[in-house]
Amino acid sequence: MSEVTFAQPGWLWALLLLVPLVALRIFGQFQGIRKLPGLVSPRLHHRLVVGSGEAKRWVVFFLRALALSLLILALARPQWGYEEVETVQESRSLILAIDTSRSMLADDLPPNRLARAKLAAKDIVDSLPEDRIGIIAFAGRPFLQAPLTVDHDAVLESVDQLDTEIIPRGGTNLAAAAELALETFKEADLDGGALILFSDGEALEGTEEIEKVRKDAAEAGMPIISVGVGTIDGSIIPELDKMGNPVPGVFIKDEEGQVVRSRLDESALREIASGAGTYINLGGRASLTQVVNSIQRTIEASRENADMKRRPIERFMWFLGAATLLLILAHIIPLLWLKPRSHLQASLVTEKTAVVSALFFVALTQYSSANEALLSGAKAFKEQKYDQAIEIYEGALAHRTTSSDRTRLQFGIGAAAFQLNDFERAAEAYAEALVQSDKRLQKHAHFNLGNTLYSKGASGLQALQSRANPDQLQSLTSPTEALDSTIHQWESAIEHYETALQLDPSYEQARHNVEVVRRRLDELKQQKQEQQEQQQKQEQEQPQKEQNEQQEQQDDSSQDQNQNQDQQEKNEQDQNQENQQNGGDQQQDPNAQQNQENQDEQSNENSDSGSSETEQQPPEEQNQPGKDQESEQPEQQQQPQQQPGQQGNSNQQNNIAQRQSQEEMEVNPETGYSPSDARQLLESLADETEVRPMLAPSRGEKYKNW
Repeated sequence: MSEVTFAQPGWLWALLLLVPLVALRIFGQFQGIRKLPGLVSPRLHHRLVVGSGEAKRWVVFFLRALALSLLILALARPQWGYEEVETVQESRSLILAIDTSRSMLADDLPPNRLARAKLAAKDIVDSLPEDRIGIIAFAGRPFLQAPLTVDHDAVLESVDQLDTEIIPRGGTNLAAAAELALETFKEADLDGGALILFSDGEALEGTEEIEKVRKDAAEAGMPIISVGVGTIDGSIIPELDKMGNPVPGVFIKDEEGQVVRSRLDESALREIASGAGTYINLGGRASLTQVVNSIQRTIEASRENADMKRRPIERFMWFLGAATLLLILAHIIPLLWLKPRSHLQASLVTEKTAVVSALFFVALTQYSSANEALLSGAKAFKEQKYDQAIEIYEGALAHRTTSSDRTRLQFGIGAAAFQLNDFERAAEAYAEALVQSDKRLQKHAHFNLGNTLYSKGASGLQALQSRANPDQLQSLTSPTEALDSTIHQWESAIEHYETALQLDPSYEQARHNVEVVRRRLDELKQQKQEQQEQQQKQEQEQPQKEQNEQQEQQDDSSQDQNQNQDQQEKNEQDQNQENQQNGGDQQQDPNAQQNQENQDEQSNENSDSGSSETEQQPPEEQNQPGKDQESEQPEQQQQPQQQPGQQGNSNQQNNIAQRQSQEEMEVNPETGYSPSDARQLLESLADETEVRPMLAPSRGEKYKNW
């Protein structure tokens, strides 16, 4: 005999209940023996007390206790031995082709088109757990990113690796992607496969081949489901840096230097999906449920025999049968006992046996692992142990459960995550619940998803308001981006509320939430418009402010130069006065003053007449009457004292200052700027908050490079 195991060993703890039951039975027996002589005379005991046989009562008690033990063991689901089971699976074959051209970086579907397409592809993979799925990345050329496989973890990893750099050639070639899918199905020798095509439809290449590919797909039995990613209004495409992050203010341009605006082109997508396929707009009101239903309706599932698996054999039926037999014996033995008993005792036994049997069968028929998880998770949720509730629900999802049970478990995860303010996890759980075909569950899923998106947007606004507190960690997201994110989330919440109303027009809670959220959304949009107007006003005032600052700097510079020049002139005047005082102290002759005045007049004349007259000065001085050697001596001594003194130093400083001023104003022929102009230009550039890099010239390409 192989080893005995229990599928639900937790029920074995219930065997401890037998201990207090036996103790109570023994205690009641002794209490009855002790109190009976005080109630009935020993002489009349055999006449008044009916059914006083101790052996009969102990036998019945033993049978019931043993039956209860077997019931507990049956609930624990004992297993031993294994059996070989051949599993049969119904699977489909489909390929997800995702456009990775640079136009998929447009943010008309936040955060961008490529991210939304990848999220939708992941949801489809999760919704079809038994199907073979492959991944094709395409732009100007297609590439098989993941072959057809049932290993969905590998498929999801391949989807995560998709970006706009994976295909070197730009553009969007829908026909080439469809041809590669046909070749893949042909090489795998699979019939009845389908292609799900995610693209914005801007097919500037291969348009003439679309009709041919569509006919080939129809002949091969491959329906094409095209999913349009984007909006009719479209959006401009940001440039990315080396790290893959958008460069602020830099956008993709065409060959003529014009900024490219990418728009959803539904014509090409509808054309390639005409026939057995269908077209769905991912940016419209079509939910993921419609996409999955279209796949299940379009693609025919094939039955396949999987590998043999060993499954443990359930043995709880034996314990259940033995317990039922013992309960029947406990009911029959008192009837067959030789001595009579009262009708009251028989009725009590019957009622107790019926109650125990009914409780057991109800518990056994309603028991399953999913129900147990729902009950345990609900208990943890009521006790506000939300993390524990999420662990219980996720553990139950790891086992194979029905679609209805998975939806209820996702509801539990979403509710617990919502209480933890983990709105991302809550939104994912409610989105998983949208796959359920039950309209009642879909209604509640849309309603709860709307509440989650609204709360997520409100938390973003609260975080934006908390930036005024310097003690809190500040986010790198700009206020405009935070407002845009909140507006988008509230608009999505309104869409989910309206979808819930379409499923149930009498859903008053959804109608009330639509009115409240729409009113708050209008207020938020008005606030955003006011901020934009204020920002534009500041941007218009900024150049005038910078010009005023430059003018003030120039005025301060000219004022400093004037002050330095005034100071130099004052120093020269003081030096001249000191030299004149020194000359008067050295010569006391009254004629000296006269000679000094004559010499000053003569020096002034000489300075006006030029250098030729200066050379002729000595002969004139010799022919002047009334001039002797003594009168000329002070003048000859006074003139040299004015040259090497402080006045010479001041003249030298003036010459240096003039030379430096000329050098500051001299224009450098290589740069085209003087040092003074270059310094002012650098100071003005130091106040710039945004310096945009120069864009490389566009290449002359013959195909669409975005």
